[in-house]
Amino acid sequence: MSALSVEADGGGGAAPSSSDTLVLRLYVTGNTMRSTRAVDNARRLLETYAAGRFELEVIDIYLHPEAAIAAQIIAAPTLVKLRPGPSRRVIGDLSDANKVLALLGVTVSNVTANASSGASQSASSSAPIKP
Repeated sequence: MSALSVEADGGGGAAPSSSDTLVLRLYVTGNTMRSTRAVDNARRLLETYAAGRFELEVIDIYLHPEAAIAAQIIAAPTLVKLRPGPSRRVIGDLSDANKVLALLGVTVSNVTANASSGASQSASSSAPIKP
């Protein structure tokens, strides 16, 4: 299956292997505005708050519908946290940084300060957390 993989080291070297490495899959639907926004938001959040300790695989369910069926994806974009447990899902464009980071277990004391200095926080497109 061809998919876009983004690793903590920028994708150029070996993937991190520690037990606290976030392993995530983002299911998107082609090159739509919502999917593009979800990819951009995921990369920005992970590179800012989990730099050096994440693996992100982006799967386009238009190209790989079997992946969506196997993972029981019913809406896109959907971010799936695979490791460390417990498994979690966030549906939406990932624009609510606080919810996404809480779901991923990333503890950040200055998320609000960073959000007010330029990151877009839209209440209308918040990502509901699905256990």
